[in-house]
Amino acid sequence: MRKKWVVGCLIASTLISTLGGCGKEATQGTDEGSKQSNNTEQSSQEKETLVVGIQTDFNITDYKDNYLTKLIEDDLNVNLEFYELPAAAEDVKTKVSLLATNGQDVPDVLITTALTPELVLEYGSKGLFIPINEYVEKEGTNYQKMDEADQEVIEKAMTAADGNMYALPNYCDAPWNFTPNRMYINTAWLDKLGLEIPKTTDELYEVLKAFHDNDPNGNGKQDEIGVYGYIAGGYGEDIIDALMNAFVFYNGGGQNGGLALNEDGTKVIAPFTTEEWKQGLMFMNQLYQEGLLASSIFTDDTTQFKATLNLDTNIVGLVSAGSTSNWADCDNNANFLEMDLIPPLTGPEGICYTPYTEYSPNAAFFITSECENPELAYSLGDWFLDYEHSRIARFGEKGVDWTDDAETCKNTTNAYKEAGLVDSVNCVQMTNIWAEPSNKFWHNMNPYYENRESSYKTANGMTPFDESVKSSMLNAYHSEWYPDKHPDKVLPLLHYTQEEANQCSKNIVAITEFVEQAKAQFIIGERNFEDGWDSYLKELEQSGLNEWLGIAQTAYERSVKE
Repeated sequence: MRKKWVVGCLIASTLISTLGGCGKEATQGTDEGSKQSNNTEQSSQEKETLVVGIQTDFNITDYKDNYLTKLIEDDLNVNLEFYELPAAAEDVKTKVSLLATNGQDVPDVLITTALTPELVLEYGSKGLFIPINEYVEKEGTNYQKMDEADQEVIEKAMTAADGNMYALPNYCDAPWNFTPNRMYINTAWLDKLGLEIPKTTDELYEVLKAFHDNDPNGNGKQDEIGVYGYIAGGYGEDIIDALMNAFVFYNGGGQNGGLALNEDGTKVIAPFTTEEWKQGLMFMNQLYQEGLLASSIFTDDTTQFKATLNLDTNIVGLVSAGSTSNWADCDNNANFLEMDLIPPLTGPEGICYTPYTEYSPNAAFFITSECENPELAYSLGDWFLDYEHSRIARFGEKGVDWTDDAETCKNTTNAYKEAGLVDSVNCVQMTNIWAEPSNKFWHNMNPYYENRESSYKTANGMTPFDESVKSSMLNAYHSEWYPDKHPDKVLPLLHYTQEEANQCSKNIVAITEFVEQAKAQFIIGERNFEDGWDSYLKELEQSGLNEWLGIAQTAYERSVKE
């Protein structure tokens, strides 16, 4: 990458960019008078160059000599040069900070999903990133051709606290990842004991007592674990959060620290201060006291979790797990073959939710203030938002790695089609370019767009669909039972100003850690519910909860106005 020196730098979060210029026309060859240059060479010389700073992936062997790169260059008549950023998110943040501070080697565009909304706002408001509002509003672009509802989601997520959009998104409406606390129950044990799948927490209690008392695994020991999971799990393994949603909606704390909205969507609330939360803790305390909930939930890590699920004799009755990979070779695993996915449970007051995080698209594509042709740069980002281009960016070469051939699609099926959620397949993946290093794509580190229907209509053509395989229908069952189990009004990802973030960031960390600790203490009995609940609420207040709620309310009202 050619170097550019910029007058000005970002010192103590202040960036002044006045000179420089990525994206200049490629330098002409030294033999300009030669008449021997062929048309291809001349065309290459006339192409404008965009320098792309990209968060790299170890599985991409070459970004320049790359199928996707060459396709883009031909379609847009542009030359792409690459400034390779680190792969790790934290390292990317450090590198971008240095680029902003030093003002050297600043590329025309940055492609990364490592930047938080607060960092996007900081670099945008100080001048490293330019607003793209005028470009996304232009008619005829791929952005404008997206589903209107998806545009609204994207604009809400991409609009910073100052009202500007600084990024194009990486957006895939795939509900499987929004509600990962999938609950599995041991139906082999249910059948042996003549029991039905529980639908309510009261029914679950009776089932768990039967599991505990009647040796359903048949080894002559009372070693059955009624309720299992682990609270440190990062992808759906926290069974406490799963069960709590039968009493009050709680997103698991991963987004907005677990804050939510009241019923009419006007006020930001803390679910973990409600009477319903207390009732949920009391229910789980009862399970714990009667030996129906494993104490190891609070101490196990991922290795211990998987080891427990894969013991020679199955001891697990109910578990929350985001991935079937927790069971080794799940479809041939005797323990997994005993388990079946069940819908979220209904609590005593009729609440039936599951931890749900409203999808917030990742900011992925930024145009820097050093770019001399931002319109061309925007066209690069917008190129990816075309349906077919997004498929190429994800699956590889059309006709080789995937196809939308009508006959092939007609003769291919998937779980969603078999369950009647869609009537057809429109994309069949024929190879897996993700399985090994290649120079076919950018590992989906780019703007991307896929709506829900499209994600449901994509099928695996490498392995024939077999409904008799245990895991084959899980996606479809999940899509029927889980994605809509949340309140009508869900708190979106809040975009704080830098000042707001500075005010409440320490409070958020302290409070979320305290809530997790208190959950365990209430359930195992270290805190009692008579006077311990009031002291818990006072500790939250002393930790700055009210201040945080006030700042969150301001950020939410700002997003509603936008």
